Amino acid sequence: MNVKFIKSKKFLFIILAIAILLVIISIIFLKKSYETINIGNNNLNKTLEEVEDYILNIKEYTATVEVTVNSNKNSNKYLIKQNHKDKNDEQEVIEPDTIKGVKLTYKDSSLIVENSNLNLEKIYNNYPYIESNILWLNSFTEEYRNSEQRNITEKNEEIVMQIKRKNDKKIATEELILDKKTLKPTKLSIMDNSKNVIVYILYNEIEIK
Repeated sequence: MNVKFIKSKKFLFIILAIAILLVIISIIFLKKSYETINIGNNNLNKTLEEVEDYILNIKEYTATVEVTVNSNKNSNKYLIKQNHKDKNDEQEVIEPDTIKGVKLTYKDSSLIVENSNLNLEKIYNNYPYIESNILWLNSFTEEYRNSEQRNITEKNEEIVMQIKRKNDKKIATEELILDKKTLKPTKLSIMDNSKNVIVYILYNEIEIK
């Protein structure tokens, strides 16, 4: 047999083997890349029903929220740290300085306010809604779960969950906005019958556990 032919055949075999190996490596790399992308954007593949179920079943979270309370006379702002676990809620006022350090604990349908340096009656009179459970995410989810008028929609990069209250003289509508990619709440608006925002909650930080 011709020696040149044998060498040429071996050379072609080596080239073919290298080509096959490169194809296999490329397939593995593309598969891993796809899996990484799929995992990273997993929330984008959820249906609205799955998003709704996820939010309604949050059992524990910590958050730092900026709360704005509007009335006919003025507007008050607070910075509050919240800690929700099961049915036990604790929140501490970070700002304003006048009530800084006030801790409110909601346990077994009771409210406990801790800060011996402040007149508690003054807190309730001058800072409306500060002791109300409507500032909590779980309060919204409970209302949403029991509401007959509720809906969830997708808008650009956000998901909007909305409920309408029937028998509440002060609150008519609540609207929770979620980041579409992370599914984390970004803001909660509570409106009266005239569609005025009476309480606006901005989630500066939130960790869902």
